[in-house]
Amino acid sequence: MSTGAESTRNEPIAALAGEAFAKAVTTLARGRMLTPFGVARSDDGVDQPQQFVVSEAGRIDVAESVEAALQWLEDEAPNADVCLIILDGYFSSDDGRIDAVVGRALSLKRQLMVEIALPYESAEDEEGLEFSDPQYRFSGVAEDGVEIETVDVDADAFDAVFRSAFAKHAPA
Repeated sequence: MSTGAESTRNEPIAALAGEAFAKAVTTLARGRMLTPFGVARSDDGVDQPQQFVVSEAGRIDVAESVEAALQWLEDEAPNADVCLIILDGYFSSDDGRIDAVVGRALSLKRQLMVEIALPYESAEDEEGLEFSDPQYRFSGVAEDGVEIETVDVDADAFDAVFRSAFAKHAPA
């Protein structure tokens, strides 16, 4: 059973994720390519954004850019309150491959990793994209980065904070 303490404890993760996903959606909505990016937020609330663009011969190497983002997340997590990476990707479901803005937020301090997928598809009746509800997968993680079997997260409270931050930073 979750308590208010867990939801308060995880609010910084949900808030940073909501803000970052709003920026990602804005980029896609403007018809731009979403290159992998990350944000490390310090205990003092100072953000350190990072863009991951690895290119060769004038072309972006998406796989290498994603690898760079994952390595950065691993390297920065011990130094930040919350670290997050976001990229344009997909996830698999029973219906097949679904396009999504995907992200991974990590807080060793809070012993939590959250993987978030925000599915989207092209709007059928007009230009633009239609986004579905976010999906979350919570994992416990020890301060040394080792996965913990049990994790107690109030998913509804996390979702409420995520949506609030998203709405605050999303285009009107």
